[in-house]
Amino acid sequence: MSDPSASAGNKGPVEWVEGRLSRVLYVSERTGYAVVRVHTAFNTDLVVVGTLASLADQPEGAFVSFEGRFEHHPVHGRQFRALGLLETTPHTLAGMKVWLASAGVKGVGPSTAERVVDHFGHELPRVLREEPARLTEVDGIGPTRAHAMRDAWAAEEDGRALTLLLRGLGLSQRLADRIRARYGEQAAHVVKTQPFILAEEIGGIGFRTADQIARRQGLPADDPGRVRAAVLHVLDQAADQRGHCFLTHSQLEERVKGVGVPTVGLDDAVEAAVAAGRAVVERLDEPGEDRVWRADLYGNESQVARDLVSMASTAHNDDAPDIAAAERWEEVTLDESQRRAVQLALAGGAVVVTGGPGTGKTTLLRVLLRVLRERGAEVGLASPTGRAARRLEEATGLPASTLHRLLEFNPGEGGFQRTITNPLEVDVVVVDEASMVDLPLMASLLEACPLHREGFGLVLVGDADQLPSVGPGQILRDVVQSEAIPVARLQTVHRQASDSGILQAAAAIHEGRVPASGEATGAKDVFLLGRDEPEAARRTLQRVVAERLPALGYDTLRDVQVLAPTRRGPLGTETLNRMLQERLNPDGVALERGGRTFRVGDRVLCTRNRYDVEVFNGDVGRIRDLTGGTLEIDFEGRVVPWERDDLGMLDLAYAMTVHKSQGSEYPAVVIALHTSHAIMLRRNLFYTAVTRAKRFLCVVGAPKAWLRAVRTVGGDDRNTGLRERLGQPLSDDAAVRI
Repeated sequence: MSDPSASAGNKGPVEWVEGRLSRVLYVSERTGYAVVRVHTAFNTDLVVVGTLASLADQPEGAFVSFEGRFEHHPVHGRQFRALGLLETTPHTLAGMKVWLASAGVKGVGPSTAERVVDHFGHELPRVLREEPARLTEVDGIGPTRAHAMRDAWAAEEDGRALTLLLRGLGLSQRLADRIRARYGEQAAHVVKTQPFILAEEIGGIGFRTADQIARRQGLPADDPGRVRAAVLHVLDQAADQRGHCFLTHSQLEERVKGVGVPTVGLDDAVEAAVAAGRAVVERLDEPGEDRVWRADLYGNESQVARDLVSMASTAHNDDAPDIAAAERWEEVTLDESQRRAVQLALAGGAVVVTGGPGTGKTTLLRVLLRVLRERGAEVGLASPTGRAARRLEEATGLPASTLHRLLEFNPGEGGFQRTITNPLEVDVVVVDEASMVDLPLMASLLEACPLHREGFGLVLVGDADQLPSVGPGQILRDVVQSEAIPVARLQTVHRQASDSGILQAAAAIHEGRVPASGEATGAKDVFLLGRDEPEAARRTLQRVVAERLPALGYDTLRDVQVLAPTRRGPLGTETLNRMLQERLNPDGVALERGGRTFRVGDRVLCTRNRYDVEVFNGDVGRIRDLTGGTLEIDFEGRVVPWERDDLGMLDLAYAMTVHKSQGSEYPAVVIALHTSHAIMLRRNLFYTAVTRAKRFLCVVGAPKAWLRAVRTVGGDDRNTGLRERLGQPLSDDAAVRI
């Protein structure tokens, strides 16, 4: 929506309009122009237009004051063009009536508010603040109601004062409201004296924002609270961005310096974090290499090690004579390694089944599940993501769920209902795509498993050569390398899969070779298109997606997925998404937020778990409608409302990172792999991307990047201790709390 100019002759006198914000109808992030609806008098709404982008952060019902002129728009009729916005308590009589009638004071509605304002006039704010007992001069107002009106006015003024303080420190109205809700009357005091506690207790405020607040108020650079907050921040950052469970002391020191915080008081800051229960220090013999853990991750890893080792000791011999019958029922013939995997899984305890594409993981799962059903066993079948669970369900013909649903996540309480005191009522848990399971989720799963039930089994199925989980840890890789629990390795690519050019490409990458393109091998499902210049690569990728694949019968929005190693850069997902949106969906009704545009018809990706609507990180949907500031998104047949305030949890999904694609398969995959992707060029990333394709694979980019990727092994290793704990589990006493 553009900023409509007022018609000629519309300009009237400058006036004030006050009222409650009813709804933000439109905001342009680029220009700041906004259209809002304001309740200005009893049951009367007015459309206000102007440069009012700051109102996007205001909650519905916020009291606002505008200075401007009434005008008549040739299409939209009478409206108020704001020349200025004053966020303050009401100062006009009409504004006071609106405020008082909607202040939430029991028994004070429009008629009572009108009598109060008519009686006191412009003196009312002073009376509310200094002489609230005088309110009883108005018929119908007793002492209780008078005190309630005084308290409402005081809360309004406190909120305005806090807003002015936080706005002056660079925070939005929404964050101001969260701080006020959390700390009440102490909010301003907390902001001034303990700004770094905001990073720990207020969603949306991280270390950098808290640091900005502190520095603007003159807090010293070496303040102990600042150093402690920096320690916790870099531990969180290491876990969230790199998957590390701990940092060595030298790594911690380097990273704290990297965020601009002096390290003179680092040891004291770590000690304070330990004393607060936020960190754990593990003493090692080598100087400077003591491990500093996030306390929760240390506890998670210790528990996972203990539980897996305990489960390994409960396995028993099971000759499984019913495997052959299950093969006949499923009309398949297992090879020796597959049969051995089924036997291990039937023996109880914990077992890992790992192998690349085409090695028959799904086939042996069907046989295993058939045997378990015939034995009358209750099975929990799950995957880390909704997409992976749906694939598992389609492959096995049995109900499957996400791990969060299996463990019965409670969004209201923020935890799982299945725990050690309310364990899962199953005999076997089978987890597919186990490489995606991070450390906290594995700890929660094991806590909910009936580990000591006779014959209970946990089967982890996955490809250990793929990328590790997005979250901290590298569970599958550490477990396989530890050799502490049974591992069944599938290495035979079966005949029905051996003719696939895609699987041949995956095998070549696994062996450290750049795969051959279909032009050289005759394969009709694999193509590598070399383009050294980023612009040329983008043009080629766009033609493949928008022209070549539709000509081959692929539905661009349903069947095709573009993958890239990174979000940023000339061939990152952000650039590719903008390009593909303009080519594939240039005209849909649009909603702008934060410099991004979402249109009806766009393919979109949820980037964080939204338990309130049961949409999870990695789920892909399609925008079906836009009403006001609310999108309607179809997530595989389930339409979910998506408010404007939640757009930060949404990305376009024409292109997505390889990490986000884990657990999914697509009929056609187009991969951007270029030298601009730098340190992300690694063998396991290339391998993971290629194995997402089912029928068609195209790689576009620089041949030098492909060679670098297949030759680069490691470089993404994570700081974890699970492998050694599984070999020799450590007790909690092994961690020395400073």
